[in-house]
Order: sequence, then C-alpha cells, then structure tokens
Amino acid sequence: MLRVLGLDSGTEAVYRLMLEHPSWGVDRLVRELGQDRSAVTTALDTLADLALLRDAAAGEDTRDTPLLVPPRAGLGALLDRRQDELDRTQLEIDAGRAAVADVLADYTALGRTTGAGVERFTGAEAAGRLQADLTAQARGELLALVPRTAADDDPWTLDVPLHLHLLDRGVRIRILHMDSTTGSARNHEAAHRLLRAGAEIRTLPAVPLHLRLVDGASAALPLDPGDPDGGAVLLDEPGALAALRALFTHLWDTATPCDGTDGADGTGDDAGQAYSPRERALLRLLAEGLTDEAAARKLGISLRSERRMISSLSDRTGARSRFQLGLQAARSGLV
Repeated sequence: MLRVLGLDSGTEAVYRLMLEHPSWGVDRLVRELGQDRSAVTTALDTLADLALLRDAAAGEDTRDTPLLVPPRAGLGALLDRRQDELDRTQLEIDAGRAAVADVLADYTALGRTTGAGVERFTGAEAAGRLQADLTAQARGELLALVPRTAADDDPWTLDVPLHLHLLDRGVRIRILHMDSTTGSARNHEAAHRLLRAGAEIRTLPAVPLHLRLVDGASAALPLDPGDPDGGAVLLDEPGALAALRALFTHLWDTATPCDGTDGADGTGDDAGQAYSPRERALLRLLAEGLTDEAAARKLGISLRSERRMISSLSDRTGARSRFQLGLQAARSGLV
C-alpha cells in the first residue's frame, strides 16, 4: 500500500508494527515478525533513509529501540517529496513532448514551402515523408488513388504495415488502383493484403493521379501528375478538398470491386450493373448518413422521387430500413 512512497512489503510490515508498539526494540520486532534480524535491520535502514526514523534526543535512553518520526509529519513529508518528484517528472515529459514536436516539425518541413492553404514539398524524399505522415494522421477515413508503383523508393508506395495499423484502429480505407492488365505487381500485392484486412479496393483501367485524402480535412497529391517523384502538395482548402472527394467518388462509383484475386467479388460486376448510377449515388449518400432531404438535394430530385428509389432498393435488397440499406450497400461494395 505504501510502495509508492518507497516502502516495500517487508519494510511496511516493520513500520506498521512499530506504529503499534513504539517501545519495542529490534529483538522484539524480529520475534514478532518471524523474520531474520538482517531483514528487519535492512527495513530499519530503509525507514531511516526515508526520514521516518529519528535520532535520540540528548539524554534520551533508547538502547536498542528505534525511534519513529511522528507518522503525520514523517509520511506527510514523504508524500510532499514524492509529489515534487512527480512534478519534476511531468515537467521533463512536457519538455520531451515539445522536443519531439520540434523534431517532427523539422523532419516534415524538409523541402517544404508554404502558401495560402497550400504547402509544397520538393523532391521524392519530402513527398514520401508527407504522404506517410498524412496517412498516419487518419482517424476516420482514408481515400487513396494509386496509379502505379515504379520502384522501391517511390514516395507514393502504399505503406502496408501503416495501413494495417489504421484498419486495426477502425479507420475506413478505400483504395482505387489500376486493374491487373495495367497496374504493377507491387501495387496489386499490397492492395490484396489490405483487402484481406478489411480495406475496400476497386480497380480502373486507368487512374489519373496519386492522391491521399484524409478525414476530408487534408489531401496530398503530386506537384506534377506527370512527375510524381518530383514533389507533393498538401491542401487543406475546403473547396479543393470537396472537388478531390467528388473526383474520387465519381471514379469509385464507376470502378470494379476487388475480391483479392484480381477479379470482381460476388457483388461487383453483376450486382453493380443491376443499379443505375443515380441509385448507386443514393446508396452512397445513405451509407454516409445523409437524411432523405439532404440526399434528394444532392441528387437534384424531389423528396418523393428519392423515397420511391429507397422503397425500390429496399425491396430488391430485402433491407428493412434506410440505415440497413446503406449498411448493406457498404458491405457489398456498392458504395
């Protein structure tokens, strides 16, 4: 119980017995505790080091009896010293945290120039640091366009262990990459590992550029789509982010879901072709949690038409509610 103050179980037992019987000498303590004399004297040394024992006053005859500092004063002072130690430790931790933040800021700033709502990172190394750092910040959603992986030092290579960590934390990951006839083997191997871990993967014959879009709040893409190794740009302007998300969503709605074997899964080609683009868009909006009114506005249709579409989709999928409909659409890869 008093270990936090520096008393191990043996020392605490000696201390408590002395509190009950302050007149007992060392020999009596040894007999009552049933311990070796060396163990008791070691405990007394510890108590002395912790300033819980006092020296005899002038003329005081203590013989073999150790003298206790009054416990309220002794333990109170010990608590105060322990609190001071913890306060110093906290200050050291705070200073360490600030130092780490400075190091990380310096690390990510290499090759960076800034502007209004835009940060530019020059060179492949800086671009790689940017996309890795941005990916690690994902808390809810990560969207990725992955055209190709050309070399081991490609700054846009999918960091599979990092993405697996995000999936373990519950981050939703959606990746668009090129299909098996045009994409690289490295991309497909990485994508399939992530797919098996819970990521959502779709393919297209061509993917226009590299992109990482995190939580709808930040996006990284190449400075020059024709030279992705030359550097990257980090955007946080809401208008630009909305446009990039719209691009991703448009490509996603037209892409082919993967099953981990370079083909479509059971809900891919056949199931996807059973829904019109507007129906797929509605399913996506439902999966994102939009209300009927908001979904209708997004689609540019009347509320009555939107609800008729929901009724038709529910009949076809067997969903009992609009929430279940959106959930089934997400699980089946339709959104």
